[in-house]
This record gives sequence, C-alpha cells and structure tokens, in this order.
Amino acid sequence: MKIKEDHLKNLLPQVQEVFEKSNLERMNFIREEKWITYPNATKIHDRMKILLTYPKKSRMPGMLLVGETNNGKSSIIKRFKKLNEYKNEEGILEVTQIPIVIVQAPPSPDLGYFYSNILNCFAVPFRNTDKISKKEQQVKYYLGAANTKLLIIDEIHNILSGPISKQKIFMNAIKNLSNDLQISIVLVGIKDALHATNTDTQISNRFKPEFLSKWKLDNDFLSLLASIEKTLPLKKASNIATTKEIALCILDLSEGYIGEIIDLITTASEYAINNNIERINQKVLNSCGFISPSRRKNYDEIIAL
Repeated sequence: MKIKEDHLKNLLPQVQEVFEKSNLERMNFIREEKWITYPNATKIHDRMKILLTYPKKSRMPGMLLVGETNNGKSSIIKRFKKLNEYKNEEGILEVTQIPIVIVQAPPSPDLGYFYSNILNCFAVPFRNTDKISKKEQQVKYYLGAANTKLLIIDEIHNILSGPISKQKIFMNAIKNLSNDLQISIVLVGIKDALHATNTDTQISNRFKPEFLSKWKLDNDFLSLLASIEKTLPLKKASNIATTKEIALCILDLSEGYIGEIIDLITTASEYAINNNIERINQKVLNSCGFISPSRRKNYDEIIAL
C-alpha cells in the first residue's frame, strides 16, 4: 500500500485526479497534448523572447529554427505563442492584439498563397484571386493593426520545391516584410531550410540558425523521462528515468527524437493498461507495437517496390 501511495504522490495533481478512473479515461488522458519543459526548448524560448521584445529598427534580427521531423519544433513555437498572448487586466485574451502570428509556408514559393495564409490567421475577408500586391498591403495592414511583434513561418523548407528564382523572390519578400513593419521573423524547418536562407547573403546573415539536436543519454534526457512519468496515470511506478536499461531502450527505439519519445511512451502506456501490466518495462516497450522511425522508412521503401 505504501508503495502505491509513494507512487501516487510522485504524480502531478491533475494526474492523481484521473488515477482511479476507467482504462479508457486514463488512456485518453495520456493521449492529450502536454507541454514538458526541457533545456533546449527553454533556450529557444529565451532567444525568441529577445526577438519579441526587440526595439524597432530598420533591420530587425531574425532566426532560423532547424530540427529534424518530429523533434519538437512546432510544439516549441506553439507553446511560445501561448505564453505570450495579450491579456487584459482581468486576464481575458485580447483578440484584437496578436503579438505572435504563426503561419505555415506554402507548398511552393507562391507569395499569393503565403499572403492568403497570413490573412486567414486574422479571419478577415479577402479574395484568393486578388493581386499579390493587394494581398501584401492587406497583410501589412492587419499585422500592424494587431500590433504583431513576431511572425513565425513554419515548414519554410517547402519553398525549395520551386525554382531558385522564385525562392529568391519569396525570401526577399519576407525580408521586406520585416523591414517595412519593423518586426522580427522566425523561420522554422528541417535542415534543408538552410538552403532556403542561402539564396542571399543578407538573408543568411539575418536568419542565423538555432539547432534542435536529438536527445542522448545524459542528465537532461533522464530528467525528461522523469517529467514524462509524472504525467502517466499508471497504477505502478515504471522508474523509466532511474532504470538504465529502460532509458536506453526508449532512446534506442525513439532514435532520440522527442516526438518519437512521447509517441513511444504513450503507446507503451496504453499497452500496459490494456494488458493489466500498469507499468512500462523493456518487455512492454518491445511488445507495444511501436515502430522506430528508421524502420518505418525502410518499410515504406519495401512497400514501394
């Protein structure tokens, strides 16, 4: 009984509330998106905070956030936006003031498409058939009216699907948007995104890269595992951070990507609940049906043959 009580005390308060609920309710809780702070994310947030509060000048600084797929880029920028929303004295969100706008880059270097994506963020009327110049003016107006300080463009590597000439036009338009509005811009993408900023020396100098590296077996990784376990309403302690074999197994199967780490632990937790095991161990990790990223890639290649 004492072991169970000690385990329960180690869980977060909101996790304790669902501890005695049904299997389905506990699994749904585990599936919910949660934010877990870790050093690399804090470092990126600190850098973005500087950009958000930077005094207006003719040449605003920017940033290029680079990381592999499923390594936490989108979660980091979404969390930063949520932490920096404008609220009035009563703590109510100010919908007319949007300090941070997150927009996805178009599937090709299409400025019209890009401006439409930004306008959609403001839920304002416009015609897709409008000239690019008109959309550009609308974008500048609404970003200014909303007192936007930081524009974040996700999936910037998408523009590499178009010809170099259009890539240069697209990147120059982004640079001009920053200059005209005197706002900072953060570009986000996989390592191919480095090619997008290398179209021009001025652009590469402005968007200095910050890298999200993969996880390795160190104190930061073990701390992450300990934090994750506190969010799992399993009946028994798994000790995934203090049992070296389990930590190594998680690192190996996930290949060091934080998105894969979360997916693996989620899948393993569901397996443990469904099979009345109620804890994560090596057998559960290897039996839960999780397929590592490289194996999925090879599987796709085999299917394509």
